[in-house]
Amino acid sequence: MTYKKIFLVFSFLLFVLPMYSQTDCNCSRALKQLIAKIESEYPGFPEKTKQNKDLYQAKKNILTKKSLLISNETCTQLLQEYLDFFHDEHIVLDDLSKKKNPPHTSTGNPAGASDEEISSKSISSDIFYIKISSFAYENIAPFKELIEKNSEKIENSKALIIDVRNNGGGTDDVYQPLLPYILTNPIRIMSVEFFATHTLVNGLRDYAIKNIKQDSINEVKRIDEDLREYRENIGKFVLYGDKKVMIDSIAINPKGPKQVIILANRNVASSAENFLFSSRQSKKVKIMGTASMGALDYGSIREFKFGCDNYQLLLPTYRSARLPQYPIDNIGIQPDIYLDESISDWIDFAVHYINE
Repeated sequence: MTYKKIFLVFSFLLFVLPMYSQTDCNCSRALKQLIAKIESEYPGFPEKTKQNKDLYQAKKNILTKKSLLISNETCTQLLQEYLDFFHDEHIVLDDLSKKKNPPHTSTGNPAGASDEEISSKSISSDIFYIKISSFAYENIAPFKELIEKNSEKIENSKALIIDVRNNGGGTDDVYQPLLPYILTNPIRIMSVEFFATHTLVNGLRDYAIKNIKQDSINEVKRIDEDLREYRENIGKFVLYGDKKVMIDSIAINPKGPKQVIILANRNVASSAENFLFSSRQSKKVKIMGTASMGALDYGSIREFKFGCDNYQLLLPTYRSARLPQYPIDNIGIQPDIYLDESISDWIDFAVHYINE
């Protein structure tokens, strides 16, 4: 098992280890230890505090004083106020003492996808519409099936409308079947830089060892060798792969539509933004709508323990190699054609644009 294989699995799944109440922190202690964890292991900390160190320090001082007066029952709001300073949708804090509902599971749909998340239809004889509002892992097979089932309609359409509004992301694997129909040329894909921490290294190692087929000393040694560069660079960024930029030459379907419209709004985030980032490199794609959320610079989240078992903290583990030259967080991917509030029916607008 190579490190690349470890990464491919790890980057798409969120591993949350069982939590046992051992150290329940009061608010003052929780804030202090949360700050220490963010400052030492959050990959976005250096860049997001570089230009406003005084403001960050002032925020810490104010919240530290508040934490001495706040009860544990209302502490989560204060901790979240601290985390909000970084404007990163991939930072998640949960108060486990209040978390009573079981995790969301998929709908009863045997294919795994909700009918509301994936759909398609022929708007006219030459315009085909596809809606995909989630790139969740369970949608990989259903979306691939949808594309295969409608391949002839897509190939014979002069235009394709892809609606990703309210798509909060998931995995890039979901949208791969679409790319041969919408791309016109090879695309440039930026690599990522992992922030080497003991949490990251131990998490990858534990997961890899649990998934080897047999108890093999040689296999464990190979895993340790794959992770050696990360272990030797704790506290530093390590580039994944050999290059910052990769050229992805996807086999293009010659029968694809001549025009592609992608509808996107403010709720498009994470891997859905990655879809926009890749698709817009095609000469026949136009993005319509509003700027996306801007949650793409840091990713691959996992649990980071910070010494307070009454809370669960999830943090990203890498930053995009685009940074700092081309940030997207809190900016979003801008549309080619902005649709203002006076346009109530975006699909109808796209159809008229295609037919003009």
